[in-house]
Amino acid sequence: MKILIYSVLILSLFASITIYSYFNEDSSALDLARNSSGDELIRSDGGVTRYKIFGQKNIETLILIHSFNGFLESWNPNINSLVDAGYRVVVYDLFGRGLSDRPRTNYDLSLFRGQLGSVVEAIGAKKVYLVGSSFGAVIASDYAMTYPDQIERLVMVGPAGWPQEGGRNWLLNIPVVGELAFHYFGMKILKPKVEDYLLNSSKYPEVLEKWESFARYPGFMRSALSTLKYSPVLDYTAGWEQLGKRNIPMVFIWGKQDVSFPFSNTKKLSKLIPHAKLVGINNAAHWVNIEQAKEVNDAIINFISVNHEGV
Repeated sequence: MKILIYSVLILSLFASITIYSYFNEDSSALDLARNSSGDELIRSDGGVTRYKIFGQKNIETLILIHSFNGFLESWNPNINSLVDAGYRVVVYDLFGRGLSDRPRTNYDLSLFRGQLGSVVEAIGAKKVYLVGSSFGAVIASDYAMTYPDQIERLVMVGPAGWPQEGGRNWLLNIPVVGELAFHYFGMKILKPKVEDYLLNSSKYPEVLEKWESFARYPGFMRSALSTLKYSPVLDYTAGWEQLGKRNIPMVFIWGKQDVSFPFSNTKKLSKLIPHAKLVGINNAAHWVNIEQAKEVNDAIINFISVNHEGV
């Protein structure tokens, strides 16, 4: 009985500390880093978004949407080639990531849809190409189905949203337990998953260091947990099925050694979205745009620059 009482008291103490931290996050370091970055900022109802534009004089616009654990710099291996091909390229930090705000709200698709809409409005583009990596592909899909008139084509790079057995940890949905786990052990939970995004993460220490630096700003772990709870990161099957009913030209670029969302899911893809073009890339895991940048860049450029009748 005493052990049970002590356990409850300890859990209550940690819960109280977590709740206090939730409502008393110190954003000063994030604000300082963002304001000194020299990057463009959008202030919307959702919060502040950091973004950058490359190839300002180019007419056609590509918006690159990073992954669940990504940040706008994760597109660095791709930007120059896309600009050299004649496109204006826009990258931004999703809410809760990079140097964008970590609003206290449910991180559902409507939040990310609104954020993307504020980016489209800020850059003054009437129609855009959306290039989404992992969860960014889910966001791109949702936005395209909501605002089809704004979309030229879709490019999905290592797309998320393909469920696998044991993919969701039910403990994270229990009130307080999930918050406690991510508050105290979030780095240990997420870092191995980020390392798995690359076949050999030791080759890209700067990428992992950049992720860890952003992950240490207050609000990151809270935002990550909320995204897992309220957005279809792990299971977007219904969304992919709905997208398959739309006549939007799209290509899926997938690393064949992806362990986060395995390449074998392309069998489901062919059934749900039969008109989608597929490009499989060897020697690449989940962050295929980093590991095989040239192949990904060529695939993107070939797809958006050629008239794909019937795609």
